[in-house]
Amino acid sequence: MLKKAWIIEDGVRYLLKGGYKNEVMQPFNEVLASMICERLGFSHVTYTLDIYKDMVVSKCPCFITKDTEFITVFQLRNDMERHGSTKDYEDYIQLLESHGIKDARIKMENMYILDFLMMNEDRHLNNFGIIRDVNTLKWLDVAPIFDNGQSLNIQDYNDEEVILSGQGRLFYEVKSFDEIIAVVKDLKRIDLSKLDGLVEEFDHLLHKYQYITNMSDRRIHKLCILLNSRINKLKKFE
Repeated sequence: MLKKAWIIEDGVRYLLKGGYKNEVMQPFNEVLASMICERLGFSHVTYTLDIYKDMVVSKCPCFITKDTEFITVFQLRNDMERHGSTKDYEDYIQLLESHGIKDARIKMENMYILDFLMMNEDRHLNNFGIIRDVNTLKWLDVAPIFDNGQSLNIQDYNDEEVILSGQGRLFYEVKSFDEIIAVVKDLKRIDLSKLDGLVEEFDHLLHKYQYITNMSDRRIHKLCILLNSRINKLKKFE
């Protein structure tokens, strides 16, 4: 979907990703996801913003080394019976635990907490999975959270309210975000006060690059209202 390019700077390999067609939000969403994960202590790929050929792009280091490989859930599903229910999620956690992955449930829950906060519509089976040792084939860990660009989709910018579109994904099911967050066993383990000031930081980030994106003040305002509402809504689930 997105324009992508690999670059090497100071010996480090980075992936650059632009927006979709004329849309500019994807790079900002990736950085917002990093900001949330950093504050909440979730394992994640760190995204920053850069300018490439007069475009704002997200920039992240490759999370694979010469000794590791990323195996997607899509690739693993041959070992999993398909149910089309939350049992697919539970079976996957059991599979992770059977391979010695520590805190498998918590790490999966963290991903869905992020998806709830950002209304990520695109958690398909190719953008999460496990890291495996290429020499021994030992499962090392779940992959850090990455690929969060298709989020914060506002369908209409009505002056009285923010009208939203989209649903999330839980394995083979398309579900409301309220249904997806229900898989989290204990939200009280998350200190949501660590998100204080996040909306203001995101507002500053969007305005900082406004001279390139031409994003209107109105749209930025609505996006920040949406983000604030998601945080407040999550607090009510605690």
